[in-house]
Amino acid sequence: MNLRTDIILFLAASLFLLFSACGSGEALDSEGLAFTGSASEQFTRASQLYYRGRLTAAMEEFNGVIYRYPDSPFASDARLALRRVESDLNGQELQGNTTSDPVVNASIAVVGKPGVNTSILSVGSALRNLGAGVTEITDDQAPEFTVVFYSEGYGDAASIVADSLDRWLSHPEGITPRAGDELIGSVASGYDVLVIVGSDAVFTSSF
Repeated sequence: MNLRTDIILFLAASLFLLFSACGSGEALDSEGLAFTGSASEQFTRASQLYYRGRLTAAMEEFNGVIYRYPDSPFASDARLALRRVESDLNGQELQGNTTSDPVVNASIAVVGKPGVNTSILSVGSALRNLGAGVTEITDDQAPEFTVVFYSEGYGDAASIVADSLDRWLSHPEGITPRAGDELIGSVASGYDVLVIVGSDAVFTSSF
């Protein structure tokens, strides 16, 4: 029996128990939760907590069924229920650890020699995903090394770009953005940030 089938059976059993408890006039506490005087009552209470989204409390009650009533048929159901609760808790933790990509509010020129055109397009596409307006430019006179320049007032945007390049590239390491109003004015006039993609740019496999 796979986990999906197990979960479906657990949910069906829990609903049955909940409806049975309500219909039999089983004693409830001030929160409307079943008391824990028996294996069935504690399993019902744990199921109620689960459906209310109180996962940690539900896990404690299911564990209580297992350890207090190891010979009860409800103990095996509680073990199955714990698998579901732990899965849900792990999912919440992963969501909590997920951070969204920063947003770059700047117009960016991505420049490089024709020989690195594929890299230029890759960087441009990735920066668009961060919300930037991007133009890719090939220039025979572009430098051979990767660097980021910014116009006055766009240092923060350039820092985000540089940090992103650090994640996307395994080399070079530690790209530091530099002020470059005059250079941007001559190479890519009207843009806020200039990204030069050199032949030294080596992308990570996850890029």
